[in-house]
Amino acid sequence: MPGIKVAMCTGNLGKFRTAQEHLAPWGIEVEQVALELDEIQTTSVAEIAQHKARQAFAILGRPLFVEDSGFYIEEFGGWPGPMVKQALEAFGPGGFTHLADLTEKRTCRFASAAVYADARGELRTFADDSRQPGSLASAPDRGDGPRSWSDLWSIFVPEGATSTLAALPAAEQEQVFACRESPWGRGTA
Repeated sequence: MPGIKVAMCTGNLGKFRTAQEHLAPWGIEVEQVALELDEIQTTSVAEIAQHKARQAFAILGRPLFVEDSGFYIEEFGGWPGPMVKQALEAFGPGGFTHLADLTEKRTCRFASAAVYADARGELRTFADDSRQPGSLASAPDRGDGPRSWSDLWSIFVPEGATSTLAALPAAEQEQVFACRESPWGRGTA
């Protein structure tokens, strides 16, 4: 797919920079376009991303992609899932670590979906809910790395690690979220 320019519909500068970094080796130039899009209420990050992609394409009428992600605490039945942004605004990272004190194992995981809309508005979904689980830290640790832009990175301890994702060196962070079969993970129609 060399020579492609695509809009990424997000207001999140950290997500945008990460997308630029991951897609550049594929010859894909990413342009950030911040749009106010409705977010449907569902537990599926793929359905949310698909809904946003349809809205964004109706506005822009050109190739684009959107990404949505969720953070799942297993002993809370997967809560907050895709509602993580609202939960972080309400509780903050420290609130999550305190909530995890109510669990036995502190097990959590990420899931994400990116949806690409081509020039005709046809959607291609790349979903990844197969990432290795980790655990919630006992206290937030932001670390000092420049890539530690997400509050969730300050509370997520990857499986086998002894510190939060934010506090890991960049090379170890990259191993945690290494792409598999495509720039976004597993593709589905």
